[in-house]
Amino acid sequence: MRRRAEDSRLTYNKMASDYDTSREGRYTRFHIGELSRTVVLQDGDAVLDVACGNGTLLRELSKRAKIQVNGIDIAENMVLAAKARCPGGAFAAAPCCPLPYGDESMDVITVCCAFHHFDCPQEFAKECRRVLRKSGAVYVAEPNFGAALRFFANTFWFPFSRSGDVRVYGGRELRRFFCRAGFQTVQVYRRGTGLFLKAGGQE
Repeated sequence: MRRRAEDSRLTYNKMASDYDTSREGRYTRFHIGELSRTVVLQDGDAVLDVACGNGTLLRELSKRAKIQVNGIDIAENMVLAAKARCPGGAFAAAPCCPLPYGDESMDVITVCCAFHHFDCPQEFAKECRRVLRKSGAVYVAEPNFGAALRFFANTFWFPFSRSGDVRVYGGRELRRFFCRAGFQTVQVYRRGTGLFLKAGGQE
């Protein structure tokens, strides 16, 4: 396992038991709330949350529609917490790339405040296109850092961090990954502390 991925696994295994009350858990509440409101769902949709954490987003989405709940996370303790929170879901401890699912097997893929931990962002975007059905969409929520803060984080903070952070992106960079992966419709917007992307319309 690559160093950053292993750092993420160790960090979130330690954090799993009290994630909701941790600083990071409190920070991600806004992003979870925005995704839970904006993700388009229909009854029967197969939904995959990548880096699902303790299952909070999937629990909120399952309140809106009768979905097939699927989640993966690199931290085994987070997966155990997600199984407890969403007993009917299918969860696995797995990295973000490659995704352990068949071609065109999901209707929705979500990633909440975890994309900056991925050390293979372009490959992950391609995996989303492979795993999503033709009518499906991927939703990503990330921290909304300004250019100066992104430069500081990427240059002076993340290279020395042992929490698994790789790189935080601006809107153009985030859009580019999914456009290059073959998504035809890629929308990015900022709201509050969040940067949000929706990509769909794959060929």
